[in-house]
Amino acid sequence: MNSPRFEGFSAELFHFLTGLAANNNKPWFDEHRREYESEVLTPIKAFVAEVGPILNMLNEDIETEPRVGRTVSRISNDMRFHKNRPPYKPVMHVSFPRRGQKWCHSALYAGIYPTGISVGFYTGARRDEETPSIQETIKKNSRLFQRYLDERGISESYSELAGAHEGKITKWPLPPTARKWANLDGFIVGEHFRYSERIISRRAFLDVAQEIFLDYIHCGSSIRVTSLNLILSSIGRTQNCLRVR
Repeated sequence: MNSPRFEGFSAELFHFLTGLAANNNKPWFDEHRREYESEVLTPIKAFVAEVGPILNMLNEDIETEPRVGRTVSRISNDMRFHKNRPPYKPVMHVSFPRRGQKWCHSALYAGIYPTGISVGFYTGARRDEETPSIQETIKKNSRLFQRYLDERGISESYSELAGAHEGKITKWPLPPTARKWANLDGFIVGEHFRYSERIISRRAFLDVAQEIFLDYIHCGSSIRVTSLNLILSSIGRTQNCLRVR
């Protein structure tokens, strides 16, 4: 069966997430389940299905199939160990983990919030593990990473997206030097689009998102390795992963 064609994210998607944030309970969700399936889950899976193959061509280790619990987050909270949590999350996440691994703290990333959509890369937090952190990888390859920053214009084109966990995105300037990137901890870089921006409701948003993702995979024409191959090599290998629940 063919996947639905991605036609953008509708105003109904953001209306649903806003409603869920204000009515986070099972009766409300059950009443609006069809809206969730048609206006939220279906376009998100269509987005993954169409952007995924391009990423997979550049890195075969990245999982790109549109599957809930893998590339698409579950909307329900795991209540087994956190009884005080609300039953649902009024946000959705898209991520591309390494094949066969759990969602990790390092990943190409899109966040769908009541206020809009973020697209970019989550670098992950520092961990005491055998696998080097992204920050350590940048430090060891600072010249190559600096060349990547300069050639792709990353610091001029994108922002640090703070507040993603709360769904209240604030843009902060990115540092221009690899040395300063190596000192950052657990941040998201990319672009945030407010729900009112017309581009996100159109199929053309697929091209915008692909371009952002490719900026975090490509290194520039003169560099023979993929831009964040240094970084993407850590996706899926870290011991402490962010489980999709």
